[in-house]
Amino acid sequence: MSEEALYDLAERAGLSRRWHDVFGTAHDVTPTTLRALLTSLGHDASSEAACHEAIAVIEAERHQPANLLTGTIGATISLAHQPGSVRIMLDDGTAYDSFAEDIGGGHVTISAITRSGYHKLLIGDQVIDLAIAPARAFTMRDALDRRGRGGRAWGLAVQVYGLVRDHDGGIGDFAALAQFAADAGRRGADAVAISPVHALYASEPGHYGPYGPSSRIALNPVYAAVDCPPAPDTPDGLIDWRESSPLRYGALRSAFARDQDNPAFLAYQSTAPAAIHLHALFEALVAHQRAIGAGRDWRLWSEPLRDPTSAEVARLAAVNRDERNFHLYAQWRARTDLACAQRAAVDSGMAVGLIADLAVGADPAGSDAWSRPTEVLRGASVGAPPDEFNRRGQNWGLTAFSPRGLRQSGFSALRDMLVSALEPTGGVRIDHAMGLSRLWVIPDGGEAKDGCYLRYPFDDIRRLVILESQRHSGVVIAEDLGTVPQGFRESLASSTIAGMSILWFERQGDRFMPPSTWRADTVALTTTHDLPTVAGWWRGTDIAWRDRLGIAGEDADKRAHDRHCLWGSCIESGAGQGAMPDPENADAIADVVVNHVATASSDLVILPVEDALALIEQPNIPGTIDEHPNWRRRLPGVAGSMLDQPAVAARLSALDQRRKHPS
Repeated sequence: MSEEALYDLAERAGLSRRWHDVFGTAHDVTPTTLRALLTSLGHDASSEAACHEAIAVIEAERHQPANLLTGTIGATISLAHQPGSVRIMLDDGTAYDSFAEDIGGGHVTISAITRSGYHKLLIGDQVIDLAIAPARAFTMRDALDRRGRGGRAWGLAVQVYGLVRDHDGGIGDFAALAQFAADAGRRGADAVAISPVHALYASEPGHYGPYGPSSRIALNPVYAAVDCPPAPDTPDGLIDWRESSPLRYGALRSAFARDQDNPAFLAYQSTAPAAIHLHALFEALVAHQRAIGAGRDWRLWSEPLRDPTSAEVARLAAVNRDERNFHLYAQWRARTDLACAQRAAVDSGMAVGLIADLAVGADPAGSDAWSRPTEVLRGASVGAPPDEFNRRGQNWGLTAFSPRGLRQSGFSALRDMLVSALEPTGGVRIDHAMGLSRLWVIPDGGEAKDGCYLRYPFDDIRRLVILESQRHSGVVIAEDLGTVPQGFRESLASSTIAGMSILWFERQGDRFMPPSTWRADTVALTTTHDLPTVAGWWRGTDIAWRDRLGIAGEDADKRAHDRHCLWGSCIESGAGQGAMPDPENADAIADVVVNHVATASSDLVILPVEDALALIEQPNIPGTIDEHPNWRRRLPGVAGSMLDQPAVAARLSALDQRRKHPS
């Protein structure tokens, strides 16, 4: 049969029929891939007739009023409707009449609204939610102005689990984070960017990777500030999540037994978002299923349990009420303690405080996918296409929002996720931010190279990010590394959503570009959790790991050449002088490179704590699981005083001076 109907349907559903790799080579997506991905979006593409029926459904949806319309202050709003009188009800309780003017094609336009916020549009017999965004997001400059401060800012990045305090049970927590942030703030830092603290699984302590969460809305209760018995020693000093997580949950259960009648917790029970209640219920169901010998993957449960609205789920919710309330308590404790860490950061003088991290997707077997089945992709996962670093592409094994599901739900999951990240913190970093515009999606059972790009309603998502940023006075950082859609960075910049500039990637050929020439509308960093530390790169620790693991990459000769190139750039910026430090001299190269990146024109420089401490090991090596101790390294020293080491204190003092009082 002809595939034209299939291709037409795929285009209307947002799937690319053809894509170009980093070398400019065009690749056609197979009909098999398109059919599988259309199914994941809720469209039947099994035959030509089915494709035509699905096209008709998409067209009908396009001509129906949306559940949520987004707009920008000062811009007219268009929607599918008949012309006529309308009423605008603003979120401050005021209302006024307007008119929907015919613009043809079954669409009308409404005059611009001059107040940002969540409003309502009464048109005909319908009530439509409106999300009207300001022209731009809240920025680092706004945060500094709020404090009456000039100059440029700096901050630290830290993996929360790696922090150390007394009685922590072997895993860093929000109490340790509060101590660390307060100390950093006293030294002049204005922000602490943290690793994702999304909810994982209480029942599976071996699932500890922060970028594969069960929920991106709920928090990980392991980080709640509870005192625990000491964790068993490990020969290598690494975190043993399988031993330490149960210790922390045990301490939380003891606290719940003492604290379940706490008025603040009882108030939270009645006000917690529905998504948090559903996550607590999911955890209770997982515990129930495991107790009867079933697994935690809800996709393998009986059909009634796969539906969160079923009578059987309601029955088990009642039977397991105490377990459900415990997990609700765990969420309350985690959120309360994260907010306390933010207060400690701000009270120490920080202009921003904590910057949360949003993972690009969630585990398809987790609570977000169970509780919002129509709002996420089913039967597909997200990843990255083949590129010069990974010729086979990447499959991250995560699900993500369905663009169709987002529109039909009024973007409720996205809004819940943004609020959850911004409410207790001072900002958010969006991992793989290109996912706001498009994602590489792969049918279940297929290889990464068998995927294609799926378009997302970028303008709507961007406006919602801006709106929530301003509502919470939170900065937004977009991880815009890798293959970026045309015009994407320019759109972020016009919205004052900061991109990222990383030392290792700011190159032209062999040359490391001076930080003063990096994009001013980005946050400047020495490195990230997935890349070598400065001292590790200088020494070649990452090369040694790759050699051990059989991972391709640059060799020692190339690194020796690159060291000379980086040193030349450091001399050019004024940070380096004289002879190049030896590869083993971690402190010397850390001092120079930190001062080098401090010359960036960005409003914010973020220094991972590994570089502040001149450590040689990075938190994670992508593409590995147990071969490298990903997400298991603890930091040296106690959270509230590890920056006291003379070399570290001097390094941060120099960074503070260079950022706030450049010569």
